[in-house]
Amino acid sequence: MRIQCNLCEAAVAKVLCCADEAALCLECDEKVHAANKLVSEHQRLPLFSSSSFQMPKCDICQEISGFFFCLQDRALLCRKCDVAIHTVNSVVSCHQRFLLTGVEVDVGTKTDTIGASCFNAK
Repeated sequence: MRIQCNLCEAAVAKVLCCADEAALCLECDEKVHAANKLVSEHQRLPLFSSSSFQMPKCDICQEISGFFFCLQDRALLCRKCDVAIHTVNSVVSCHQRFLLTGVEVDVGTKTDTIGASCFNAK
């Protein structure tokens, strides 16, 4: 699965800017981060789309691929199980859940701007 650029909404995103929380294509990344010295120091991570990536199975039913990760339950869920679990009451309906995209983020030890870690974002 590919992530679309958050800025131009046309090209495939190639980097994730941690400070802006934005996925950007290379052209938009260059435009945005060349604006001034402050934004040029934003830490960015390259995104890699893997065609061989297989979605893991749901932690509950173990039959269908999981597409949702529940932060509080620390569980990977298919749509059917997600709905069954997170519509029971108001407490579980507020759980934070994230859609899995099948896109890897490279958090290697590179020292250049695009290879640096989000944890060191300025």
